[in-house]
Amino acid sequence: MPLYRVILLSFAAVMSMVNPFAVIPSFIALTDRVAERRTRARVAFVAAAGSVVVLVTFLLAGNYLFQFFGITVPAFQIMGGILFLVNALRTLVVDDRRAYIGGEKRMVDSDVEKAEIDPSSIAIVPLAIPLLAGPGAITSVMVLVNLYRGFEQKLAVTVAIVAVGAISWVVLLAALPISHVMGDRGRAVFTKVMALLLGAIGIQFIINALKPVMMEILTAPR
Repeated sequence: MPLYRVILLSFAAVMSMVNPFAVIPSFIALTDRVAERRTRARVAFVAAAGSVVVLVTFLLAGNYLFQFFGITVPAFQIMGGILFLVNALRTLVVDDRRAYIGGEKRMVDSDVEKAEIDPSSIAIVPLAIPLLAGPGAITSVMVLVNLYRGFEQKLAVTVAIVAVGAISWVVLLAALPISHVMGDRGRAVFTKVMALLLGAIGIQFIINALKPVMMEILTAPR
């Protein structure tokens, strides 16, 4: 597969799960009492960079985790595809503004208290983890680990992850104006579109994983 297609597919899968637009309300609430624009910019950068580090770490260590637990590639592809599909269906079917792709991107009161004391303390937790690099995003990376095993392909996936991180940084930097422009309806439409894309990716992952499994079953000696 051409590397540009690897980058595009990886970007679509990771971006759908990270979905920085879903983090905008939490980011605004957590940094509401931060007066300095420079501090908010630093929080946005650290959060985006932290999510990239987490996802790239799982990308590099993914094969070792699979070998340690004895997990086959099709098994994780099927599980990842089911997770993608379930998250997409939940977003498309369930009318709940708190439900976003990759899990519920929510915060708790203790996060707000931490932000009031030290704004930079909330950059990694909860913004980077789990709001940006949550279980869904990590799962998508783990699926991509075994889908693209070559060095150049892993490098292409890394480029896609960095691109998602850069977009997340820009989105968080412009959180206030984006929130005003998009509004609740705009964010809902964007989330629905991303859910459709995510569901299609999940089904394709399942189809790709079932092919070798079915071939192994049909060619097995009887």
